[in-house]
Amino acid sequence: MQTINCPRLIERVMANTLESIMISDRRGRIIKVNNAFTRITGYSESEALGQTPAMLRSERHPPSFYAAMRAEIDHRGSWSGEVWNRRKTGEIYLQWLSINALEDEKGYVSHYVAISHDLSELRAREAEVEFLAFNDPLTRLGNRQLLMNRLDQALASCREKGEVLGLMVLDVGRLRPINDHFGMRAGDEVICTQAERLHLLAEASDTLVRLQGDTFALLRHSQASVADMTHLAERIIKDLSRGITLQDKSLLMRPSLGIALFPQDAMNKENLIQAAESAQMQAKSQGRKMFRFFDHGQHSEQQRQLIIEHDLGELIIARKHTGLELYYQPKMCLVSQTVCGAEALLRWQHPSLGWISPGEFIPVAEQTHLCVRLDRWVIKQALQQIKSWQQQGVDVPSIAVNLSAHQLDQEDFASWLASEVAHEGLNPSVIQLEITEGAMIRNGEAAVALLEQLQGQGFSISLDDFGTGYSSLSYLDSLPLNELKIDRSFLQRIDRDERSLKLLRAIAGLALSLDLQVVVEGVETDRQVALLSQFGHIKVQGFYFYRPLPAAEFRELLDLQ
Repeated sequence: MQTINCPRLIERVMANTLESIMISDRRGRIIKVNNAFTRITGYSESEALGQTPAMLRSERHPPSFYAAMRAEIDHRGSWSGEVWNRRKTGEIYLQWLSINALEDEKGYVSHYVAISHDLSELRAREAEVEFLAFNDPLTRLGNRQLLMNRLDQALASCREKGEVLGLMVLDVGRLRPINDHFGMRAGDEVICTQAERLHLLAEASDTLVRLQGDTFALLRHSQASVADMTHLAERIIKDLSRGITLQDKSLLMRPSLGIALFPQDAMNKENLIQAAESAQMQAKSQGRKMFRFFDHGQHSEQQRQLIIEHDLGELIIARKHTGLELYYQPKMCLVSQTVCGAEALLRWQHPSLGWISPGEFIPVAEQTHLCVRLDRWVIKQALQQIKSWQQQGVDVPSIAVNLSAHQLDQEDFASWLASEVAHEGLNPSVIQLEITEGAMIRNGEAAVALLEQLQGQGFSISLDDFGTGYSSLSYLDSLPLNELKIDRSFLQRIDRDERSLKLLRAIAGLALSLDLQVVVEGVETDRQVALLSQFGHIKVQGFYFYRPLPAAEFRELLDLQ
């Protein structure tokens, strides 16, 4: 069995341990230190030998602290705890110190061994973790969590004192193109520069935080009058709009800022933040480099739009379609005074908003590209309704459905429509497809080709809202059309403008001479009917005769003919 040299082993342990080890005699004179002691304190072994541990004292502890330490060592033979000491450089540091008294064979204290661990790095890491819990690592400003905490405190104080609290939300603008062109590091530089500018403008009592990306918030805790917030907003917009130089190029910034006040705009922190964000979006949508106070009316409209967008998506994507219904507005032949067609119009009864106008939800469908699915649902419903009426022995005239511009982009539309019509056992002539001039311009030659294909399959094509765009007469000859619908705006002028009447008569006459059917929209008065009766065999549509009717009422109308 190998014999272990204990003194040599102890030397190796002391040399390699990470903890500082200091051994002193019974009088407290240092007789041995290890490498870790030198590394941590900065004192070499030769400088420490013969000294007492008092050489490390930081003066942060009173004499009573060391007296208590000494008393516990004398009584229990050991002591441990946190101690602030001083390095040779003068830097004060925190360490965990354990002191043990060693006795000789007779039971008398012969030596003291002090083992310590430097807590500086650990406490620095803990401090950094604590800092990052409430601060942004890039700008060193506060973060959203800090804002939420300060809002709780500020709102409680303002409620108690009856004071006004102001919250600003702003973005510096142009961050995405800067990141794309100059790189993410340049974007970070811009954020830091703008953060410094904001810091100089904020008061010591304000809470300034970076929420995310290039979005900041500034909380004025009390006495935030409209005048004070306006003055601060003007200074912020001015300073943040100044140029920033990146790679020898000066970039002008375009900040936008929103302001919300407690208690007039919101009563809790979540709604106050939402109100400030809403105001900021209003400023952003109006051109940037400006600020806006929260507008309750505009916010309500935005909320309504969000509800419509969300719930419309739910209806169409989930295929529930609850509340959607087709109404039918008759087209009247003026000469015979009979119903000779109808337009299928979509109506939506929302469970909480009530009836929503197509003029409100159709643009939402267009913007979110839900219109393609919506068009096809309308077509399927119309086909099923026509089939049902025919099975009941009703003589159903051609029913028109509106097509969005996005529908004309769908390569499968012609085949899909033909398949749906065949599935219901109907003739293509029962459906008329209405398109607008804008859709034709947007889709160009592809749209013309698609319409030619549809017309060749037996579907009737109508050009809707003629007179609201370019209204080129060449369309009447170059497009595959069966019908021309003249916009209601012409009728609004013919009562007072003879030239408008002549123009309307000329357009109708030209279309009729090209074997196109003519429909004039928006007929509402006796005089309009009298004037249009002179135009020959045209159709009209408007409230003078009928408003859009539910399916049951339209069927009753057909029965009366």
